[in-house]
Amino acid sequence: MGRWLRIAVSPVGPVDRASLEGVRRSLSEVFPDTDAIVLKDILPLPDEAYSPLRRQYHSSRVLALIKAYPRMVDSDRILGVTEADLYVPGLNFVFGEALRPKGPAVISLSRLRPEFYGEPPNEKLYLERASKEAVHEVGHTLNLGHCRDPRCVMFFSNSILDTDRKGLGFCKRYQMKILENIERMDLGP
Repeated sequence: MGRWLRIAVSPVGPVDRASLEGVRRSLSEVFPDTDAIVLKDILPLPDEAYSPLRRQYHSSRVLALIKAYPRMVDSDRILGVTEADLYVPGLNFVFGEALRPKGPAVISLSRLRPEFYGEPPNEKLYLERASKEAVHEVGHTLNLGHCRDPRCVMFFSNSILDTDRKGLGFCKRYQMKILENIERMDLGP
């Protein structure tokens, strides 16, 4: 048995409990020997990250807030989850971003809801999308890059169609890599 991985899921701004719990559960199920918890404290969205012109938050600045915030729990990785729409310069939006290796990471839920695309609400699809993006970003914190297999969770999502096409799990190659990385890596901060 490998090393026990601890992941803290941190709300950044108000986030509904069901979304946080769905992400937590998926992280615990997908990553081997993993315990994920939802933190009670809500980190505020940093004012300096907001772009009024874009009406979005710069994800790298949100990551800086998460990284600077004192840890409330003993964890190996922290995943911020926000309702805010995120971007990085050069892209219209991002579903998430991570600092490699060792985190933190952040995902945005805003573009994962079917309603964003003019479709009727679908809680199952929404939570599946949130789980895929969460696993993807935590995968980056464990030193995984993007995969070329469009079914692997580590495939880059350029659009929601890419997120819907990929699976929640790792391809065989990346499954071996993640096991090796968890076993060999110094998981500390």
